[in-house]
Amino acid sequence: MNEENVKKIVDRYVSDEKFRAEIRADPEAAIRNAGFELDDEERALLKSIDFSQADEQLSERMSASGVDYGGSGQVGV
Repeated sequence: MNEENVKKIVDRYVSDEKFRAEIRADPEAAIRNAGFELDDEERALLKSIDFSQADEQLSERMSASGVDYGGSGQVGV
């Protein structure tokens, strides 16, 4: 798994309102249309995330998944 892809997606989700709306409507299409190529493990991880959560909840979920996301709008901070 390329954790960097997941971090980039989460960072963009937090910082880009249009991408956030697209993720909420159709996560797989939004990620694909943004040009991210994911392996099966990355896809499964992202499918398990409830992107409607508040930043704090998203941060906790990502940390529990082993992704270093600080929740400050910058991933890994």
